[in-house]
Amino acid sequence: MEKEYAIALSRQHAAGTDEKALVDGLVAHLKAAGRMKLLPGILRELRALMAQRAKLAPSVEAASEGEKAPALAAARAAGIDASEATVNPSLIRGWRARAGGTLVDRSAKQALVDLYQRITN
Repeated sequence: MEKEYAIALSRQHAAGTDEKALVDGLVAHLKAAGRMKLLPGILRELRALMAQRAKLAPSVEAASEGEKAPALAAARAAGIDASEATVNPSLIRGWRARAGGTLVDRSAKQALVDLYQRITN
């Protein structure tokens, strides 16, 4: 039951409902229904749902500050539309973009791995 409440809250928030109004309405509903004990479980489910959505949200990583804008444009051309790029110091050069279960890797490391595989196969 907690999961259903969390999903309903998430949908209402995505539709543009004010957070304070959502919380006030939820607490009033739970008090009226005598289900205040569900509140910690609803919070736990809501956090899990938010973490899952954040994990699946589009993201772009670039090797340096100067590569952020070109990385966003290239990722958009590859079908991944992220709002901003972050710098990943472990990338030597290039970028990586992830959306849902899709990873587009245009980093120097991936290029070296691809070259090695072509040579050895």
